[in-house]
Amino acid sequence: MTGTQHTDFNPIRRFEWNGLAYLLGKHWFNLFLIGLGLHLFLHKDISFQVNINAKEGIPLEENILPDGQKKGATNTSMMQAMPTSYKITQPAAQKKRNKKKPTDNRAQTFGNLTFILSPTYARRHQIDEGLVQQKIGYCQEYVDRFAEVAQAEQRKYGIPAAITLAQGLLESNVGDSRLSKESNNHFGIKCKRKCKGCTCRNYTDDDIYDMFRVFDTAWESYREHSILLNGARYKHLLKLHPDDYKGWAKGLRKAGYATDKRYAEKLIKIIEAMNLTQYNV
Repeated sequence: MTGTQHTDFNPIRRFEWNGLAYLLGKHWFNLFLIGLGLHLFLHKDISFQVNINAKEGIPLEENILPDGQKKGATNTSMMQAMPTSYKITQPAAQKKRNKKKPTDNRAQTFGNLTFILSPTYARRHQIDEGLVQQKIGYCQEYVDRFAEVAQAEQRKYGIPAAITLAQGLLESNVGDSRLSKESNNHFGIKCKRKCKGCTCRNYTDDDIYDMFRVFDTAWESYREHSILLNGARYKHLLKLHPDDYKGWAKGLRKAGYATDKRYAEKLIKIIEAMNLTQYNV
């Protein structure tokens, strides 16, 4: 026949293509998950764990490459859609090699004077040098703040500035104790039996009957300390040379300024470590 175009039409082939397109359109996400799983399983440098009982919505851990560097965290929207959770970890040998030393965050567990009273403590316990210098820096800031006050008190009352500063550092925990922060009392000064116009306060960490003076300023605390050491109990110490800090420290302990048996030893260590005799006038 002339003028007629012949078309090769195969209904079976067309049906097969339509069926395949339908299956791909309906199950594309499941096929995607299967492909993703095969890709992870066949990757030779990582281990693959499937937790069938994992709860939906638990964040996935970050992927860790064999060289120890991290990839970006998994997208959370995809994570919630997955029926299982995946944990990708390094082989045990690589974990051990790439393990980092934890950061030392123990600043609050040490007293401000710990590394002065025990100079070898940091080395023996492998304490970070930055933390040690931070604590020593607090001590120096305290000295810088009150050095002139201590010198003025020495000129007026004869108490060596080195002794005053050392006692202030020790008694107030470098100005960080409750007594010094809440009451401006830097020397543990207690109330007198006859204290007219004085404000006193008790702290639960001391004896229930111990009442401590409350001062309006830290300077008033320093002045009261000078007056106290000029009293009958301590006045004999004024006969010592101002630079005889060991004699002063032992004399204060013997006269009963503190009950700590190591009180004199601590004062001496603080004076020597901080070179406080340089502030004597």
